[in-house]
Amino acid sequence: MDEVRLGDASLFLLPVVRGLSRDARATREAIASTKPAAIAVSISPEELAALRSYDGNPVAPENVEEEVYVAGLSAWEEAIKPPPCFTEAVRVADARKIVIDGVDLDEEAYTDAYVECVSTMELLLQGRMETRLAKKKFRANTPEEFVLKWDAEVNRTAGFARLQRQREEHMASRLREIAGKAPRVLAVIEVERVKGVLAALRG
Repeated sequence: MDEVRLGDASLFLLPVVRGLSRDARATREAIASTKPAAIAVSISPEELAALRSYDGNPVAPENVEEEVYVAGLSAWEEAIKPPPCFTEAVRVADARKIVIDGVDLDEEAYTDAYVECVSTMELLLQGRMETRLAKKKFRANTPEEFVLKWDAEVNRTAGFARLQRQREEHMASRLREIAGKAPRVLAVIEVERVKGVLAALRG
């Protein structure tokens, strides 16, 4: 877990793997050890609201990318959707009356960023990418290594890579805002975005 000073505030970044039940425990332990005044999670405000009404039943993958992700993580444990790291963050935050925010792009901003970053040609080649992704054999020794390789494959084109950078920069901006109001902040961030968020915070 990285610690970054933002003015007078301490920001702790917890890298998590979406889908693994073990990271619910890691999130719970991070909240206990850092004692944050605020928690941030790398999902949109709309996703955060949806988690609060989650009924506890597993959700199926929605596309080829998610199917490959779930299949890849199954080498370690069965992946769960919605991600336990985020459902646990919401549960503990609400129980302890800690402010929690979804710091990823909201739906409208994500749509605008997608249109700006992803070219028509990249959209036309999306089906080919999905076919290649479904056939790809990922060699990884840890869930984190698999997720990073999966992310590099999914976002290999310039437009999709640029879209992820915009997400990371937005998250960093929101984390600065939150740190301006809270002396200790815990950010629960998917492992594939942590490096970019840290770079944006330190840039």
